[in-house]
Amino acid sequence: MDIVDSQVHLNRFGRHWQNTNPDVIVDYAVAAMDALGIDGIVIDEWAGFDAQHRHLPGTVLPNGAMRGQYPFAKRAVALHPDRFSYVARIDPNDPEIEALVDQIHRLPGIVALSIDMPETRDAAPFQAGAYDRLLSSAEAHGAPIVAWFPGRAELLARALERFPSLRVVLSHCGLSPAESDHVATFDRVLGLARYPSLAIKWCHVPTYLSREPYPFRDVLPYLRRAIDVFGPQRIMWASDHTESKVHHSWAQALYCILDADVLTDVEKEWILGRCARTTLAWPRQSLARPPDGGTS
Repeated sequence: MDIVDSQVHLNRFGRHWQNTNPDVIVDYAVAAMDALGIDGIVIDEWAGFDAQHRHLPGTVLPNGAMRGQYPFAKRAVALHPDRFSYVARIDPNDPEIEALVDQIHRLPGIVALSIDMPETRDAAPFQAGAYDRLLSSAEAHGAPIVAWFPGRAELLARALERFPSLRVVLSHCGLSPAESDHVATFDRVLGLARYPSLAIKWCHVPTYLSREPYPFRDVLPYLRRAIDVFGPQRIMWASDHTESKVHHSWAQALYCILDADVLTDVEKEWILGRCARTTLAWPRQSLARPPDGGTS
């Protein structure tokens, strides 16, 4: 079975990642992947936030927009183009949005763009259309958007309606560590399944919804509900290992699904790899549009 981990901040792999040669991190990551049976990783390069809560690494433009940089991800892709890809961030205030989307979508290794809307960020500009240039350009170029909207996934409804051909992947199932009622948030996310261009990233669910030790069997009914409304074709697994490891290991994140006896082999195939390959068109000769629910 082809297994893809659709989110790892791989540059943060290891206790002393800030001072470790990237090639060494990549070597250890590949060894871990081989041991676990993971074929590919989508890297979300993240070195923290600046004082204005802008995603690092990046360069601040004269107008205050942050232009992302991806030195680690580019190196990982150069070393192992068959094992690694990555997401890129474009600030909605960047004056060169259209040119960047056109360029980035053609660069080796990039499979999606990413936008963040944490609870600490004012959502009014997004709701008023401040991101529409970016979303429109992504739709036109067939570039998927990975959206981290913790606890506020409903904000995506406007974008999903305005840009119906735009593929959007909701990170962490829309859940947030700051919430007290993850079940209620999960229920609201299930309501977004009516938008056929939306997929969800099955990530951090054991952390937020399980009250049991590994193999977190109390989470499987939630996964079944998600399958019932989204279909396995719109659910992609991610470990977010460097962040989730405080709760469970990388192996546990994977094998709680891979060994689940309540899931069919076809469901596991889609969730653990095929959804990511298809939705993100990785490798690029794969389908360049969302699956229609079939298994061909």
